[in-house]
Amino acid sequence: MHVLDLEDKTVFPIKSNEFIDKFMKCDIPLQESLTNIMVNLACPESIATIKNFTTLSTLPERMKNTNVISEIFHGKIHGWSKAIFVRIGEEKPLRRVLYLVENVNAQMTKLEQEKELLEQNRKQQNMINALMNGFASVVGVDFVTEKVEFFRVYDRIKNALGLMKEPPSLKVLIEKFVSTAVLEEDRDNLRKVIDESYIKEYVPVGHSLSKIFHNELGQYVEMKIVRTGEETAVFGFTDKTNEITEINDKIYRDSLTQVMNRKYFDDKLASQNCQAVVMADIDFFKEINDNHGHQCGDAALAAVASILSSSVRDLDHVVRYGGDEFLIAFKGITHEVLKIRLEQMRAKAEKTKLQDYPNVKLTMSFGGTFGDGIVTDMLSFADKALYVSKKKRNCVTIVPFEEKI
Repeated sequence: MHVLDLEDKTVFPIKSNEFIDKFMKCDIPLQESLTNIMVNLACPESIATIKNFTTLSTLPERMKNTNVISEIFHGKIHGWSKAIFVRIGEEKPLRRVLYLVENVNAQMTKLEQEKELLEQNRKQQNMINALMNGFASVVGVDFVTEKVEFFRVYDRIKNALGLMKEPPSLKVLIEKFVSTAVLEEDRDNLRKVIDESYIKEYVPVGHSLSKIFHNELGQYVEMKIVRTGEETAVFGFTDKTNEITEINDKIYRDSLTQVMNRKYFDDKLASQNCQAVVMADIDFFKEINDNHGHQCGDAALAAVASILSSSVRDLDHVVRYGGDEFLIAFKGITHEVLKIRLEQMRAKAEKTKLQDYPNVKLTMSFGGTFGDGIVTDMLSFADKALYVSKKKRNCVTIVPFEEKI
């Protein structure tokens, strides 16, 4: 710590040491002494900065409107340091200043830690922002405290959960979400993926995992889990119905009839649970093709497929099983409603007139089984019921599931 007189070019030490005294000599100019001290104190990367700061000729202008100026630099001996000029007196132009150098390692270490923490928070926020940009609902969770923070919640989800001002604990929220906003057949699988132990094992920090499931309305939803820390994660949810429907249409929809194809049955439908399975085909379809041509046969297939698909609900499934054979899987239907529905389909088919083939008469035969089981298990019963109907043609036969014909 020294008092510098800029007019007389003299220096008065207040607090010094042997290292400073070695370079602050009376027989050399003040500027040269000061420069020697700072050049020998500073690390190479800080020399240019500290030389500019300690240039005395520019000091009056730099302190024209302030009493104190400072510069942080990295020193060879003490690490992070701060050089400071303090005005002494009110003389104008500036004449005397106090010059001191202090160790600021502790402050800089704290500052570096704060900067690192801010950077980590920035990266985490960027991750969350990236997730929020594409997802309608975004929820942050802390596995230790089980604290839940809602960044964004779609109104329909909010209504389904019945959220209060204070969110419930993580476990309570997950169970409420799964039981109210997820289709029953997807619940167990989703519970497994949302589980804390599963996330920690399969999702490294900074990585993500996506899962497609059906909501309670049967619509496709994508859930994305982003592991933001050792004990924290962010969950995003967004509707994927249109996107996945478009993909499924390319893979699973029959191009001629516009109902689902056999691949859809094998990949998706065969293992599902339902209350009724029906097999149906066009009576004398071979004769239609032979007598009127395959274009007429295609028109007949498209016409009856339209009848079938327009006669079922969104939760039911119509599949072109093969050739002129169609399969229908019904969920949550009674025996009486099933019978009425199939009779309506049969009657519509009988009244159908093909625009370019007015002389072609269409009829269909239906064979169904009613009960509660897996589609593939019920298929053989529906097939046998159809065999019975084909002996008469243009009729409906329904048999109980697990009861032999």
